[in-house]
Amino acid sequence: MKAQHDRSFVVAGAMASDLLEDLRQAVGKAIAGGSTLADFRRDFDQIVATHGWDFKGGRNWRTRVIYQTNLQTSYAAGRYQQLTDPDMLKVRPYWRYVHSDSVLRPRPQHQAWSGLILRADDPWWKTHYPPNGWGCQCTVRAVSLQELRDKYGKDGADTAPVIQTRRVEQDDGSVVYVPDGIDFGWDYAPGQAYVGKLLLDKAATTSARIGADAIQSAVNNIDALDKIIQERWQPLVQQIYPDPANYRPTKQRFHIGALSPQLVDSIEQATGESLATAVVSVDDSEVKHALRDTGAKADKRIALDDAMQTVVGMWEPERVYQQVNNDQPEPVYLVVWKAQDGQRYMKAVINANYRVKDKDQTGKRIPLQTNTLTTLGYVDLRDLNNPAMYRRII
Repeated sequence: MKAQHDRSFVVAGAMASDLLEDLRQAVGKAIAGGSTLADFRRDFDQIVATHGWDFKGGRNWRTRVIYQTNLQTSYAAGRYQQLTDPDMLKVRPYWRYVHSDSVLRPRPQHQAWSGLILRADDPWWKTHYPPNGWGCQCTVRAVSLQELRDKYGKDGADTAPVIQTRRVEQDDGSVVYVPDGIDFGWDYAPGQAYVGKLLLDKAATTSARIGADAIQSAVNNIDALDKIIQERWQPLVQQIYPDPANYRPTKQRFHIGALSPQLVDSIEQATGESLATAVVSVDDSEVKHALRDTGAKADKRIALDDAMQTVVGMWEPERVYQQVNNDQPEPVYLVVWKAQDGQRYMKAVINANYRVKDKDQTGKRIPLQTNTLTTLGYVDLRDLNNPAMYRRII
């Protein structure tokens, strides 16, 4: 369903992992080598014979669905990542829906959407970015302001169509509402789930100012902050929060968020030193520490809702303090924002330009300089009004 297509090779009815892997390799070989559906079908026949898979439907229909579905969603996910690159959005902030006339049985609603031009950040794309169903070959093309005027004769974006939905009852009895013209399970943007990872990985390899500006641009145009929260941080919190004491850390490091351009500037001006990156990283042992139960002081433990908002809090803090030790400022910052109850304040302690060893894709340990989140908690603002320990920079 939905974003699972971004992460997994999907074949309905094929449950055995070795069967799925063989099918995935066959489709991957066809895509990489530019081979045809006919080439994939030859591999399919051999794979089915080897595994004794009793698939449903005719062989030609079945192979076409497997081949086209994984090809189209893979292509669409890669295309989405290209189109949402901050540099691309600056020069081509509009998207045009393009219907493919090569399909045998066109959907009237998809034909009606063809030529529609909306801003890239229009909410309509969240459910209508193609493909929008089985066999759908619609695509999106980026459009500049000049093209909008000169090529398409428009002064601005079109008005997004009103989204009408239909009620769909699932096998388990639950009910979902699916936009008209969209097949069940296709009301999402392929590739959207990876935007946060790509954005943070890219920002981590640039200077702090460039990385922060790139993230700011993505936040402004495609709600990237929400995607970052969902993709990296929230799953970690949901996994660890129920029972931190019994969670066994893997020491795997994640990029979970970033410092805003304003905060990067403030830190660099206050310290006279450059930040290595705007990205904030953490390993799961640090998350376990941040979410720990404080024993008898159960009221001091962070509420789950507050923990979930950490990435937003670090990006949009109300106050920021630098830690002081023996009159000497340290590269440790307390980022403060209001808790969900509107009364208390949350703090995230960030160790800037922190040097750690991380593993690359081959498993080799490599040096890394990052901003690391060391702990979370509630804070009384009066405790921060202590010049011997803290100095406020925002």
